[in-house]
Amino acid sequence: MGGAGARQLSHGRTAAPLAGPPVGRGEVPGGARTVPGTARPALQAGRVGAPMPRDLALGAAELRGILRVVEDCERASSLASFRELALDGMARHLGYRHSAFFLGSSIETAFQDARPTGRGLALRLAGPYMERYRELEALSNPESLRSVRERGLATLDDLGVPDRPEVRMRLERFLRAHGIHAKLLVRLFGPSNVGALISLLDSRPGAFGPRDRAVGAVLGRHLGNLLRFYIRTDPGPSVAGRLSARERDVVRLVAEGRSNRQVAEALCISIDTVKHHLTHALVATGCTNRTQLAIAWQRETSAFAPPSPPRP
Repeated sequence: MGGAGARQLSHGRTAAPLAGPPVGRGEVPGGARTVPGTARPALQAGRVGAPMPRDLALGAAELRGILRVVEDCERASSLASFRELALDGMARHLGYRHSAFFLGSSIETAFQDARPTGRGLALRLAGPYMERYRELEALSNPESLRSVRERGLATLDDLGVPDRPEVRMRLERFLRAHGIHAKLLVRLFGPSNVGALISLLDSRPGAFGPRDRAVGAVLGRHLGNLLRFYIRTDPGPSVAGRLSARERDVVRLVAEGRSNRQVAEALCISIDTVKHHLTHALVATGCTNRTQLAIAWQRETSAFAPPSPPRP
């Protein structure tokens, strides 16, 4: 990237150059657009769920970068591919090279995603990050949750403030130990039963400014629309094929009607671990609740069960 026509983002990254067809050929935010042959949503003007700063208008370079990210994501063949292309596109067209994509059954459980998609620094610290993030409980703070839910955005300074400043301090120490000094959370406004967050990381303090917030607000809405499409249409493998061995054990017992406590006792794990496995199983299978998950499991496994012997 770079070269003639390139434009600097607020923190020094270079947006995509203004080469190619002019903005306004039916590709810019100005009306609904759909992918031919599908009902896949596309960009719409003025329908961003998270507000942008009123005095800040995104420039042509940023808008073109956002469009290219969305266009890349529209070529995804599955939900997993969508997650990969979203992060790749944000790196290629907007310069966000350190990122992670989390999915859960809610905003609060998104960081319990057992298989987050990551790039750069986020990928390298995924193991220790996942091990300690539940302890840090950054999104358990009401103000942090309100920021992510209503505005769709939160920076490192927003987390744990003002009620629990110790949460932010612990999180900052953990991130800085891994060379990260700035963080921006972007919520994807997708289905109500799914919590989707993209975490952007940077080694430079104060790296994410107002323009990054504006970019995140636009992406949160448009990638959220695509997320709805991929969750609804992704055929994926069978229910069992989407889950790890331990997740299959949990779902099997849930399908038998056991409570979380009974599952935990049967498998000699904690109730929190049961909830964690169930959260991932719901997201991985596209089920909205444990009842639907149990029905899907029973339907699939019954197809392979041996027939009952005839009554004498």
